[in-house]
Amino acid sequence: MILAVIFIIVSVITGFLVTYFLAAKYSLFERGAYGIAIGLGLQTWLVYLFSLIWKLQFICIYFSIALSLLFCILFFIINRSDIKLKILYEATDIKKDFLLNKTSYFAHIAVFAFFTVIFCRLFYRTIIWKETGIYVGLSNNYGDLPLHLAYITSFAWGDNVPPLDPAFAGKKLTYPILSDFLSAIFLKSGLNFRNILFIPGFLLTISFYGILYYFTYRITKKRLAATLSTFIFFLSGGFGFYYFFQDLANTSGSIWEFLSNLPQNYTKIPPLNYHWITPLTCLNVPQRSFLFGFPFTMLIFLFLYTGIQKKQWKEFLFAGVVAGALPFFHTHSFLAMLMVTIPLGIIYWDWRKWFLFFFPAFILSLPQVWYFSSHVDSERFFKFQFGWMAGDENFLWFWIKNTSLFWFFVIGGGVLFFLKQNTTALSRLKYFPLTFLILFLIPNILLFAPWAWDNIKMLIYWYLGVTPLAALALTYLYENKRLKILSRTVFFLSAFSLIAAGFIDVFKFAIAPINGWKEFSTEEIELAKQIVNETPADAIFLNATVHNHPVFLTGRKSLMGFPGHVWSHGHSGGREREVDINAMLRGKPNAISLINKYKADYAIIGHHEKRKYANKDFFKKNYTCIINTRSYQVFDLNKKITPDLTSDIVVKKNGLSVRYYDNEDWRGAPVFEEITADINFNWANDDDKFVPSPFSIAYEGYIIIKNAGQYTFTLASDDGSWLYINENLLIDNGGVHRVQSKSETITLKKGVHKMVIKYFDKGGGAVLKLTWKPLSRGRESVIPARALLPQKPLNTLKNRQNGLSVKYYDTIEWHDEPIYEDIDTEIEFDWPNNSAKFFNSPFGIIWEGFINIDTADTYTFVLSSDDGSWLYINNALIIDNGGSHMVREKSGSVFLEKGKHKIKIKYFDEKGGAVFRLLWKNSDGSVVKIPVERFSVHENESSEANEM
Repeated sequence: MILAVIFIIVSVITGFLVTYFLAAKYSLFERGAYGIAIGLGLQTWLVYLFSLIWKLQFICIYFSIALSLLFCILFFIINRSDIKLKILYEATDIKKDFLLNKTSYFAHIAVFAFFTVIFCRLFYRTIIWKETGIYVGLSNNYGDLPLHLAYITSFAWGDNVPPLDPAFAGKKLTYPILSDFLSAIFLKSGLNFRNILFIPGFLLTISFYGILYYFTYRITKKRLAATLSTFIFFLSGGFGFYYFFQDLANTSGSIWEFLSNLPQNYTKIPPLNYHWITPLTCLNVPQRSFLFGFPFTMLIFLFLYTGIQKKQWKEFLFAGVVAGALPFFHTHSFLAMLMVTIPLGIIYWDWRKWFLFFFPAFILSLPQVWYFSSHVDSERFFKFQFGWMAGDENFLWFWIKNTSLFWFFVIGGGVLFFLKQNTTALSRLKYFPLTFLILFLIPNILLFAPWAWDNIKMLIYWYLGVTPLAALALTYLYENKRLKILSRTVFFLSAFSLIAAGFIDVFKFAIAPINGWKEFSTEEIELAKQIVNETPADAIFLNATVHNHPVFLTGRKSLMGFPGHVWSHGHSGGREREVDINAMLRGKPNAISLINKYKADYAIIGHHEKRKYANKDFFKKNYTCIINTRSYQVFDLNKKITPDLTSDIVVKKNGLSVRYYDNEDWRGAPVFEEITADINFNWANDDDKFVPSPFSIAYEGYIIIKNAGQYTFTLASDDGSWLYINENLLIDNGGVHRVQSKSETITLKKGVHKMVIKYFDKGGGAVLKLTWKPLSRGRESVIPARALLPQKPLNTLKNRQNGLSVKYYDTIEWHDEPIYEDIDTEIEFDWPNNSAKFFNSPFGIIWEGFINIDTADTYTFVLSSDDGSWLYINNALIIDNGGSHMVREKSGSVFLEKGKHKIKIKYFDEKGGAVFRLLWKNSDGSVVKIPVERFSVHENESSEANEM
């Protein structure tokens, strides 16, 4: 925290002092506004250059601060008397001006305070912390925030310098990085996510506010015009405010209730072709590169205007240095700057001065431009499209309704400016604002980004460049004394039309109560912390291709994030990689080879992956799970599991085959297939669902019936479901409805019976649960996985060579007939609750059979259980671990001759968790599991045919 404060103070002081290299006269307020952007930009570049050597480490921050302090000290020593006089002179100037224009100063202080509050609240809402997770306060920032956090954390925690794209592993980062790099410096300095976004956003927007004010003031020489320019730009919008009043008229609640829950944005109404969104909510906050792009680009224009006006070469040189630093801050701003400065150079040609601008701009920007051009698929960035977003709508009307009366005041202000400059010695300055029209004409013909709307990143500089003209025209209306009442009426109505829609949208996001839009849950934040602690900084993750994956909070690299971001940033091969990622997540036959191809280190399986039909069993079977939370598992793809080919689990997969369809009537090819025994889900909305609605599911396989008799099945669902046994419809729970249950009883013979369940969901919640009552008695329970098979077995029990016979009872006293029988090869379990248990509590179990002893000796057995358990060998009680208790371990010893000995184990569970383990001691004293090969059901042979 302290380091961040020192960094900011040193940066601002350095930037402030640097302005004294300029030749023209500037006020202290100007130098303060310019110094914030210049100082933070200079420090960011310095730390980045040091990071190319050491990565982003504290030494880089210390060195940049030390260099800046050294500069400040030397600057004061060399220019002490001169700087002192200039500061005193400028302070005196402000004092005199204040005494002469108190009303104007107080008015501007009020306006500045208003915008300061707006900026503060907007940037403070960039991230909203709640108990349930991280939310974003602006809807326009929902898609961008996680990507910026990915960049920031990759610099601070992922050693990602020189930068690779953390959202497209293995590719160079083609996004302008330095705004996010500044936030990474703050993150490294100990600030939290909210403050690393709030502090640079707030400071640089305050700086930009001052630069815009003084840019307008230097062009118009009118304080009112300068003040109006900030309203015109920051609250710009079109005629969308008409729909605000329409919605207000139709509301049934109070005005405050309506204002607190505005039904839509009024500068962004795509169905009505409103696309000119007020800059504060669509550019300043979500498009973080504009944090430096706006102030730096407008500084360049301001210095060039001043240099042309005052004939000062230092302004040209300084503007050239800032222009050369611009591409890594914001590429679109750099392009916009070139499109204006080249014609400015032609109009105001003085080769010496323009050489001082273009030479440093060219030398400094060349490596940055080469870097971007060599790693971007330029074919996606430049193509012809007339009218920007106008489409089939009349071009002129499209721009009038999107920008209100702005064009009319630009034309009026242009005429006034032209006439005013004709009366001065520097009449050539009258052409200066006209060069900004290029930034309107070209982006209305040519697209500069894959997304057409992104041309606003160029068009916004047309708007900025001619805003002083519109402000001048409005000022003329206000100051007109001939028709004062009429002029001021027109002034207020016109000003209202220019800023009403933008003000409403800014009010919605900055002032009104807001719940926000959820980006990351608390569980995902904790998961990110575990990933940071337990994985290397350069790790590559296999995850679902979504915009807000928790891996973006870790500084680690993702094989791929949101495909739209990959495409819009000019990367090629995105579609192929997306297909491969889906194949890996689904555990397709080529999944392992693809994982090796992309060199992924870890895989995350959670909510996002399930919606991409991820096959968790594939990863559980093949890779080690290193992190396990309620909804997420992280698998180490460098730690493969060698399957135990003797395991009964490998030989026989339990469950039913399930197929998911992306329609409600099982049409076409399934979008996902797997084998599952979990016929039980309750999904509240599409975010929870495995497949978004509408969808359908078909389960198919066989149910093993060990004892003939009547079985009651219950099917609960929302929406429709059907259960078929032996191809006959047993339960019809069809139709669109809320959760409802239906039950039917059927008599089944001992053996295997075909089972099919069909389900569909039309929308809303999705619920399905299948339960049964074996032999139509006892409690209703979920059908155990071991009773379900995806294919008809071939003498399943005959294939089991070893084990003990097991009987389950629905009491803790082993009364009546058992409700389930089998041959058990896994004589242990650890079930934390009823949903994990084979049968719901209370229940009892008896294992019986023989244990084969190959050497006569004394053997020590160990019983660990929750609740009671007893071990009998040759009808003698060896261990009494009875009673209701938590997990408890007891042991007993017995001498056994070589050969087979009768063994019996009894167990019961009353409630809570259910745990059971049978172990013995090796000759070395270690306690181990008894090999299943030691057990058999019959005395005379290790395996005997058992009919089903």
